[in-house]
Amino acid sequence: MADVNILIIDDEVDLCQTLSELLEGEEGYKVSIVNSGKNGLAKIKEEVPDLVLLDIKMPEMDGIETLEKIKAIDKDILVIMLTAYQTVDTAVKAMKLGAYDYISKPFNYEELKITIKRALETRDLSQEVISLRHQLREKFSFSNIIRRSDKMKEVLYKIEKVAPTDTTILIRGESGTGKELIAKTIHQYSTRKDKPFIAVDCAGLTETLIESELFGHTKGAFTGAIAKKIGKFELAEGGTLFLDEIGNLPVNIQVKLLRVLQEREINRIGEKYPIKIDVRIIVATNANLEKAMKRGTFREDLYYRVNVFSIFLPPLREKKEDIPLLALHFLNQFNYNILGKNVKNISEESIKLLVDYSWPGNVRELQNVIQQAIIMAEDVILPEHLPHYIKETNVETKADKNPVGADLVSTLPYDFSLKKMINQLSQNAERKVISDVLKRTNWNKAEAARLLKINYKTLYLKIKEYKIE
Repeated sequence: MADVNILIIDDEVDLCQTLSELLEGEEGYKVSIVNSGKNGLAKIKEEVPDLVLLDIKMPEMDGIETLEKIKAIDKDILVIMLTAYQTVDTAVKAMKLGAYDYISKPFNYEELKITIKRALETRDLSQEVISLRHQLREKFSFSNIIRRSDKMKEVLYKIEKVAPTDTTILIRGESGTGKELIAKTIHQYSTRKDKPFIAVDCAGLTETLIESELFGHTKGAFTGAIAKKIGKFELAEGGTLFLDEIGNLPVNIQVKLLRVLQEREINRIGEKYPIKIDVRIIVATNANLEKAMKRGTFREDLYYRVNVFSIFLPPLREKKEDIPLLALHFLNQFNYNILGKNVKNISEESIKLLVDYSWPGNVRELQNVIQQAIIMAEDVILPEHLPHYIKETNVETKADKNPVGADLVSTLPYDFSLKKMINQLSQNAERKVISDVLKRTNWNKAEAARLLKINYKTLYLKIKEYKIE
């Protein structure tokens, strides 16, 4: 603890000497002593201590006045008040002025030692929190949102405008476009940045769990509720709640969410009285909510409540000029710190292949591809380090250069109807796309179904129908 400087400001010389010997001898602190508030302030201006032990009752300038002036010099200096005149009023005043704690004379040395240790731990924790907040803001700063394309520049412009407000935001875009990153960036540039950011994947929760997850429940509210649960709305108090894939919310939960947006209060399951909340709500979806409203699976009144301010994230195939920058960004992100590699660059040929690919999985897929390539590469990422499906021309390009079924047309009988021809071509195209996606996912049917945006059973039946092997 030799690196911890403690300044004692007290007019009792013997007490100061005893304290100094104990703190230096037993704890290893570096201790300085002054006998008046005036001298204490002069000492602090020369060298800011880590902690001050300050007597309240001193001639000329008492401890309360000295405390005020210390905090004017540096509000973060830890101050523990020492007093033989403990009163509630004095203690409250000292704490209001920023004192960490106070100890009564004659004091127990163990109590003082514990209080000093606790104060220093609090300081270290505060500094760590500040550092983490700085790192968080760096991570979700505008500089980390790649934006060479005009479409992404428009997204950033919207974020700058809406972040400082408390407006409810709807983020739209395909899966993998980075909707949660945008939500976190908005939070970091809002007045709520020092409060929690809580994300909920609505698609990942069953209908039976989602109400409890969002709103919480009391003990005994239902079978299995063995303890009280605090929901995500309460956990996000003062901060931001991000509801991803809001289109997957059951209609009965949509009604409850609508009430939250209107009344700014929630009801835990089993709780009689509502609980007021102060939370900014950001929602996201890859679904067509307008079509969902027509089907009756998404409430129209909720749509207008969440769609106060809309941000659309374009798919990666529509902002190809961002792909080289994103690829290099992911190279820097994963290269040394995470994967322990020293890959220096991505070859021009590899960049061209990345740009030509259609990226159905969007930015998330590109991130995974670069991570895999870093593992395979030594010095530079070359085409052979990319997955085999990247090296094949994307489906749309193939369709242009060699349309699916081109050979079929030349072999059809003269009287083959247009309707039958279109149907056959459509089946050929569907078989080709499913086959390519299955190869790309190494026959992971669940992942293939997700990319194709069909359910697992439908994919299974298509594989059987087209005899894909």
